[in-house]
Amino acid sequence: MNYRERVVIVTGASSGIGRQLALDFAERGANLVLAARRGDALEQVATECRKGGVQVEVCVGDLAERAFAESLMARALARFGRLDILVNNAGIPKHKPIFQVTPEDVDATLRVNFLAPAYLCVAAIPPMLRQGGGYLVNISSAAGRVPPPRESVYAASKYALTGFSEGLALDLEGSHIHPVVIHVGPIDTEIWDKLESPARFRGVKHPPRIVSEAVFRCIEKRRFEATVPRSLWWVFLLKLLLPGVFRRGAAGYDPVSPESLDEARRAARS
Repeated sequence: MNYRERVVIVTGASSGIGRQLALDFAERGANLVLAARRGDALEQVATECRKGGVQVEVCVGDLAERAFAESLMARALARFGRLDILVNNAGIPKHKPIFQVTPEDVDATLRVNFLAPAYLCVAAIPPMLRQGGGYLVNISSAAGRVPPPRESVYAASKYALTGFSEGLALDLEGSHIHPVVIHVGPIDTEIWDKLESPARFRGVKHPPRIVSEAVFRCIEKRRFEATVPRSLWWVFLLKLLLPGVFRRGAAGYDPVSPESLDEARRAARS
């Protein structure tokens, strides 16, 4: 596929997976609209991308705000007149016991992880229809298939994004707009430093490059779905075939301590 002069939006582009995707699209000659909250870090990524001769529009803001999310589409059309690929990559973690989750936690997590991608997809569809096609890429999570302990709200946001992507595949059949969903496992990014409570996971954290490779593979081969790393499929299969065994194993992997339950009961009584 020839990416030269194509126009790509990448959210969450200041670090991690988004940064890798931005650099890889720029290397292939695509013009970019990059969005993130941290202006300095985002500008550094944009500078690296411009070294390859591509044009880059930098958009600094919070995707939890609907107006900012929808403005990305307007910025792309104003500068480039088209949009070929939308990559909804931005996301926030929410790793805390359900006893400690607040309504504000639920609202913020769903706004960034699900509502913003949904707003952007809805905004991107009309111009893609006008120009004859495009790609909607949603970076979901393994948690969008199997909920980890202490991540009920995060899992719900990613289940929503996965379900939305599957619905897009049905609704956009024959439109030449191709949706993609990537289920991402443990990747070595800054998200691990933003967890409210320590993660139990001690396994291998894979480089963001493998997610970028999966995105390009799905675009170029018009595949709907990819799981990164691929070894996660055995977990998905276990949940499908033996859901009770999966739930007991997952709960035992990072169990709720009696002390935590006692503390939650005291808080509830007070």
